[in-house]
Order: sequence, then structure tokens, then C-alpha cells
Amino acid sequence: MKKICLMLAAAALVTGCAGPNPYRAPVEDRGQDYEPAKEPVTQPGTVVPAETSPGVTVQPVTRVPVVREQRDPEAASQPVEIQSSQPVVSQPQSPAVIALLETARTDSGKGDLRMAQSRLERALRIAPRDPEVYIQLADVQRRQGQFLQAEQVALKGVSVAAGQSGALKRLWQLIAEIRQEGGNAQGAKEARDKAAAY
Repeated sequence: MKKICLMLAAAALVTGCAGPNPYRAPVEDRGQDYEPAKEPVTQPGTVVPAETSPGVTVQPVTRVPVVREQRDPEAASQPVEIQSSQPVVSQPQSPAVIALLETARTDSGKGDLRMAQSRLERALRIAPRDPEVYIQLADVQRRQGQFLQAEQVALKGVSVAAGQSGALKRLWQLIAEIRQEGGNAQGAKEARDKAAAY
């Protein structure tokens, strides 16, 4: 049986090798009419100018400076006063989320923003549909100067809070504050207009 298997494997190998080769190298026709391209003969060490192709221009990339207003460090360390301090929840909160939100508020009040952020991220894993978690996490990130992350978290909160006008108003107010401190005055104005619509 072993001999038959070996013979079949050898036959398959030989058959595969006998087929057409898709990786065959191209062949040049060097018949009577063929004349190889003549390259100019240069002495070693001579400089030959490169051919320039007409119509192609190369423009170097330049950096454009981004100018933003300096944010007030005192204002950044304070939590944003959003119209309603009552949490707006789409569904009943679990006791674990309530405890994490409370301890995060305590940490934030003491100035331990990293611990507050850690607790809020844990709360977000437990309750990813709770807009209050997004509001607090975005505010803590704003206070740490993480404007891009804070805005992304707040915008995710907007999508989660669909249909909850109180939460949407607070989130858009927070986005306006984040954008203002991040130097995006136009974006802050747009966010304030959206908050005013609720």
C-alpha cells in the first residue's frame, strides 16, 4: 500500500512539472533585424545628466502651521457645568455602574482624573448603552486635555442617547466645551446650536 501511495505522489509531481509554466521568463527575438539599443559610452567617473520628462513638476510638501487659542489651565481643570446635573439614563442602572459613577465623581472632585477615567471606562464596559457614562467619561478626558478622545466619546454618547432630549442637550453642550478648549470655535458654535435645539 505504501508503494502505491508513493508511486501516485511521484506521478502527481511529475504531471505537475510537465504542465505549462506560468512563470516562464520572456524570450527576446534576436533574429536578423535585431539591433541592441546602443548606450552612450562614458568614461568611469564622468557625470551623465539624467533625462527630464517634459510636463512633470515636483512640488515639495510644506507644513502649514496650525494656530489655536491657548486654553486656560484653570478652566480646564474644572468640570463643565451642564444645565442638568441629574443623570439621564435610558435604562435602569446596575448597582455596579452606579457605584463606579459615584466613585468616579469623587475621584474627579479630588483631582484624581486618571482613576476617574479608569472607573468610567470600566462602567462603559458594563453599561455601553448608558449616556451618563459617556457624559462623565468625555468630561474627564476633556479635563485631562484629551480633546480628540473626549469628542469621540461624546459623539458616541450622542448616538447611544438617541431619543433622549435631556442627555442629548448635555452631550452637545459638552461637545461645544470640548471643541472650544481644543481651539475649534466654529465647531463649538455648531455644537451649541445643536444643544439649543433640545
